[in-house]
Amino acid sequence: MNDRETRRVLTTEDLTYLAEQARALDPYVIHPWDHDRLWAAVLAAQMSATTRAEREAVAEARGALQILDAIERHFARRDG
Repeated sequence: MNDRETRRVLTTEDLTYLAEQARALDPYVIHPWDHDRLWAAVLAAQMSATTRAEREAVAEARGALQILDAIERHFARRDG
């Protein structure tokens, strides 16, 4: 058995669930999972952040997205 045969595979629904559990992503629309739209929303929030608290909240959201990106890259099912 090779690594691909034993590795767990996540679906889009799994990624949506993980993103919904991340408190840092609460201000953003997550369902359904759309990687590009979620990143665009967080980066737009970063551009409009004016206070330190807003910038810190966006930084936490970016960190959560980076973790989700790594999870998606290594565990998500690729159809096609």
